[in-house]
Amino acid sequence: MEPSQQTVRSLEDRIPYMKKQRRKKANRRMFSVLSLFGILILLVVYMQTSMSNVKEVKVSGLYWLEETYVFQDMKLDSSTKFVSLSPNKMSEQMEKLPGVKRVEIDRSWYNKVQITVTEEKMIAYAKAEKGDVVVLADGSLHPTGAITDPQKLKDGPLLREFNTEEELEKIASELERVDDATRARMSEVILSKRKDEPTRYEIFMNDGNTLLTPTLKLSETVSKYGEIYENIPKGERGTVVMDGGFYFVPYKKTNE
Repeated sequence: MEPSQQTVRSLEDRIPYMKKQRRKKANRRMFSVLSLFGILILLVVYMQTSMSNVKEVKVSGLYWLEETYVFQDMKLDSSTKFVSLSPNKMSEQMEKLPGVKRVEIDRSWYNKVQITVTEEKMIAYAKAEKGDVVVLADGSLHPTGAITDPQKLKDGPLLREFNTEEELEKIASELERVDDATRARMSEVILSKRKDEPTRYEIFMNDGNTLLTPTLKLSETVSKYGEIYENIPKGERGTVVMDGGFYFVPYKKTNE
């Protein structure tokens, strides 16, 4: 058989195969177009119906704060479109609120929202007209009013004579650096401003002793109180002066 005849025969044999391949490609394109069209239809249905509304909002991490406070000026309910939520913007808005340290938002599946709030740490409390008010680690007062549950006030000292925002921020910053166990031993902290004396903190401990320390070194000096306490004569109570050095002055005994 001549070469030209072989070539023609070969092409004739391959035509059915080529037609089959073209049909497969056409079917794949058609399937892709139909799939895309179907997805678009589902997307339109999802966006135009209540399927895209937020169905559930779970909030965790709240101890001092209320949900109504965290969500103030923010619309988030069953009429909110799930895809319209911006976790970053919501987090930034919530973190501007006093008492809120950090917010993490997770959009689960297609209509559930999980919000995890990290509150500013409770560091102390202060007296106010309406009752005891928590002082937070950033120096701000608890933003939603007085605390009526005494169990929530057991881990920090009462602050007295702190009359300005700057003074509160300063003591809060120092107390935050004190370990929890030592801070829990404090009963009261008074900002002492006596005439002809340097401004300092007067700290009343639950064990009956009093500490005097410069305002700039509270966290540094108070952390050594445990060791100092062990060296105080058994049964003695008095004032521990922490200024450069450390020395103990027993209380004066009253005549019986």
